[in-house]
Amino acid sequence: MNQIRFKATNNQGQAYLRDNILDYVVGIDTGGTYTDGVLLDYHTRNILASAKTLTTYDNLTKGVITVLQELKIEHTSKVKLVGISSTLATNSIAEGKTRRVGLLLIGYDEDLIRSYGLDAKFSTRNFAFFQGGHNAQGEEQAQLDTDGIKDWVQKHQGSIDALAISSYFSPLNPDHEEEALKVIQKNSSLPVVLGHQLSTKLDSIKRATTASLNASLVAVMHEFIEAVQDSLKDLGIRAPLMIVKGDGSLMPYNEAAQKPVETILSGPAASSIGGRFLSGQSGALVIDVGGTTTDMALIENSQIAVSNEGARVGDIETAVKAAKIRTACVGCDSRISFISSHEFQVGPDRVVPLSRLASLYPEVERELNNLSNKRSSTLNIYDIEYWHLSKQIDIESHSLIDRNIRADLIKLLQARPLSLTYILAKLNVHHPVQLNADTLIQQGIIERVTLTPTDLLHANGQLNIWNTDCARSILDHVCKIYRWQQGAFIEEVLHRIVSTMVEESVIFLARQDLGLRLPEGIDGSWGRWFFDEGLEEKNNYLSVNISSRFPIIGIGAPANIFIKKVADILHTRFILPSHPHVANAVGAVAGSVIVEKEAIIYVQETQDKRVFIVRFEGETTSFKQSEDAFVYAEKMALKSAKHGANEAGAVDPQVQVQRLTEGALQRIQVRAVGNPRLSEEWGTVNN
Repeated sequence: MNQIRFKATNNQGQAYLRDNILDYVVGIDTGGTYTDGVLLDYHTRNILASAKTLTTYDNLTKGVITVLQELKIEHTSKVKLVGISSTLATNSIAEGKTRRVGLLLIGYDEDLIRSYGLDAKFSTRNFAFFQGGHNAQGEEQAQLDTDGIKDWVQKHQGSIDALAISSYFSPLNPDHEEEALKVIQKNSSLPVVLGHQLSTKLDSIKRATTASLNASLVAVMHEFIEAVQDSLKDLGIRAPLMIVKGDGSLMPYNEAAQKPVETILSGPAASSIGGRFLSGQSGALVIDVGGTTTDMALIENSQIAVSNEGARVGDIETAVKAAKIRTACVGCDSRISFISSHEFQVGPDRVVPLSRLASLYPEVERELNNLSNKRSSTLNIYDIEYWHLSKQIDIESHSLIDRNIRADLIKLLQARPLSLTYILAKLNVHHPVQLNADTLIQQGIIERVTLTPTDLLHANGQLNIWNTDCARSILDHVCKIYRWQQGAFIEEVLHRIVSTMVEESVIFLARQDLGLRLPEGIDGSWGRWFFDEGLEEKNNYLSVNISSRFPIIGIGAPANIFIKKVADILHTRFILPSHPHVANAVGAVAGSVIVEKEAIIYVQETQDKRVFIVRFEGETTSFKQSEDAFVYAEKMALKSAKHGANEAGAVDPQVQVQRLTEGALQRIQVRAVGNPRLSEEWGTVNN
């Protein structure tokens, strides 16, 4: 494992650290390629030390522990807060590494859901429909099928790890969810998640999906937090542990253990918060160039823009409040694939750069440097694609290994990474498809290594982290095969990456105007012409000027290479904050503690009376007058938000109240915001 450590940046150096009593905070971000860490003086904003290590996909905790050790914190008693932003939830969902969940749908119309294909939106295939649920006035529409729930749970509890319950209109009346919970607890010890406790939105599909996702992540997040706490204790750090939510705010670790689904997209959110913190800008477009993706978010009035639609992971739509993030599937570790001698593609797959592999394995370094000795007639693009095992596995017991070519492939790779040319010849096949390894690659058991933008940036001297000589040998090999000039090839690849970033930035900014229902991409001949002309300026008769009204903050080690060009094309100011390579980790402790509470008010009518119902935190209160209902709802939400913020570790939380209309419903939303409290107190994860 390779680590990169950066020295303290305070001008007074070690004497300053020794002679001054500071409040240290530690921020950690586990990203798609690197795990970053910073030691920060909370009051002066000085970064005292920072470190990077490769993210350990098989166990994210390893990377966190390594970064903590690399920070070399001499006075651990001065650490008053630890914050972590993690890809754990997002990666677990995307890679299918969550726990098995049974989803109980109460009062849902099975025929309607299946006929419109809405069942495909659920995050689990193991779901069942039961009689019950309520209507739009919170009245019971059918008696709950408790016997059916009991029988189903007893039948399936051996094949699932957790349960999620979502009842129709449960935000207005959660009685059937709570009654179903009691039935399950009498007949099973499986953990259970209730939909109304995660979302008060009336979108029943998103609420059910969010509940089942949360149930699938609880055990995974609990294990991660316990491992991190153990490592902090081993280092003598007893400060509070906070986790970054998808909207960039901080929540206590015990809340994250209960509601891990709320950490979806916490990584991109943290980079935006870090960019704002380090640059001091109250309004900007933040673009974070990573190894896997390029993420962008908007900062307005010192706040990160939040999506009202809910976070999305792949095709899964949730009701989780998260930062409004646009992700382009292009980064420094994107695969460069060759379609023909004149055409190539950058992304969307992430691979390991060859220059990195060569730094880790001397045998690979020798093989790549010897490519120049090959005869032209034997040049092969598979020479520069290597496969290697990301972790050792037991061939006999692993479920993904069968008795055909997969087992032979695993045995071959157990010694060291091998070129695809060698693998194909050794296993006597002609094409990678015949290796039947797609599932092993998707599960991260086999990692592919080939040409990436990282290698090209090493070859042209703009990066110097891994093996530069091998990067140049690889470039020479590729250009001989496809008859490219080396300089022209690098320029074209980098130009395409910048063009993609510009296009994604334009779409992201244009779609901030909610009054315009713009599509996800630039469509139509005229739309494409306007954009291309604004990018290339090739027309002899017209010019198109596309300008951003926001400055652009560049985040990530290669930000100065790519994002500066994006800002130039969009005719706006480029801001490169100090320490852009670890802004994500800074954002893990620079966010605010935010607690939001919501009371719902709706009318319940019968033939002889009309009452106003207030639903708040599982309790129902009736009023004859609407004004009394609103006063009560606001009072309760205010009290709960302030108390919740104090309990979550906020200092002097400031409160905002908002009233929203949603059809016949009224929502009173209260938001309490404060800086995290610094202390040396310690707790344990709540079970």
